[in-house]
Amino acid sequence: MSKLKIDPNLVLREEQLVLSEHQIRSIQDLLKYQHPITQKYLALGGSGGWLGPNTTPITKCPDGVGSFQHYANGSIYYHPSTGAHEVHGLIRARWQSLGWERSFLGYPITDETATPDGIGRYNHFQGGSIYWSPSTGAWEVHGAIRAKYSSLGWERSFLGYPLTNEMTCPDGIGRYNHFQGGSIYWSPSTGAWEVHGLIREQWKALGWERSVLGYPTSDELAVFGGTGRISHFQRGSIYWSSTAGTRVLRERVRIHVKILENPTSFTLNQQFAAMQEVFAVAGIRVDWVTTENLSLPTLTDVDVGGCFMGQTTAEQNSLFGNRNFMGGNDLVVYYVRSTVPGYNGCAAHPAGRPGCVVVRSASRWTLAHEFGHVLGLSHVSNNDRLMTGLGTFNITNPPPDLISSESTTMRNSTLSTQL
Repeated sequence: MSKLKIDPNLVLREEQLVLSEHQIRSIQDLLKYQHPITQKYLALGGSGGWLGPNTTPITKCPDGVGSFQHYANGSIYYHPSTGAHEVHGLIRARWQSLGWERSFLGYPITDETATPDGIGRYNHFQGGSIYWSPSTGAWEVHGAIRAKYSSLGWERSFLGYPLTNEMTCPDGIGRYNHFQGGSIYWSPSTGAWEVHGLIREQWKALGWERSVLGYPTSDELAVFGGTGRISHFQRGSIYWSSTAGTRVLRERVRIHVKILENPTSFTLNQQFAAMQEVFAVAGIRVDWVTTENLSLPTLTDVDVGGCFMGQTTAEQNSLFGNRNFMGGNDLVVYYVRSTVPGYNGCAAHPAGRPGCVVVRSASRWTLAHEFGHVLGLSHVSNNDRLMTGLGTFNITNPPPDLISSESTTMRNSTLSTQL
């Protein structure tokens, strides 16, 4: 029997193979214990990537919690609860100017990322964000102002990119950020709200938060679903429409709607939007407070007699007794099928129960016209005016006019209260 001969070269190759597997395991173990900053750096291309070579070793942060390493073109910061993230360019410069990780922003929680609009860049941090675009530079936004900015759609909203860091207001109380398309203002008592466009310009002209209006208490809103816009403030509102322009509203009327018959010619929204547009000229805000459906079959065609102020019928007295949810100087409008005799509306009301009746087929301007009477205005023979006695369907220049003395009378009414 011949003996088995073993090729010594083959043994060598097997030993080399065993050694190679050991080396692989060693490399895997080495990678397992690499610092997260090193892992992030390698994932971004290492020294051949865009960060370039390191300029510092991995170093403990001054806050004693995290670590960092600087590179030729940026930095990587690591925190045990957020991981390792890179920050570079003007966003890094802004973060550095605020105090790195010891600032209110804390550590980065994202790498620098392209914004969804495809124009700018951002990093989110533990305590806020920094946004950059080519035309605005890099600015931070945080806290309740950042939350409002986020709720509106970040840079894709009408606000666009920030133009400032969050700043302390001149009154020393609130905070603000200006953006490309407006501003967000915050105070401890009002929270954070946006203000923009011509309403913002009017508020600025008045003196911002130090003006008589104070801080915003709402975002800019559509007025009763129409084309008018309004922002509310601590002590008033600013209204805008293409026909009325920008108006400061320091007075208001509170109106409750009671429906016996639903309007058919113009919706409630259309009638209230029209009323706000013309009342804005007088500086009065219209608040639609409640809506209630009433089942009063005997009053759907309500007897209003001659419809003279100070004189009411038994049916009017009965109808105006329905005042649920009302208080103080609140006003009421009752929508009915018709009046007897037939009018578009009637502002005669019992003493101490201010309000009016409007028929379901009334014009767009009838509601405002009747409440004009309630606030002390009389008829005029001019179809350019809200208070025309020739029928509100005949108004020739919508929105109809209020003259200065009429505006004064309305503001001076005890039923119009100061904001």
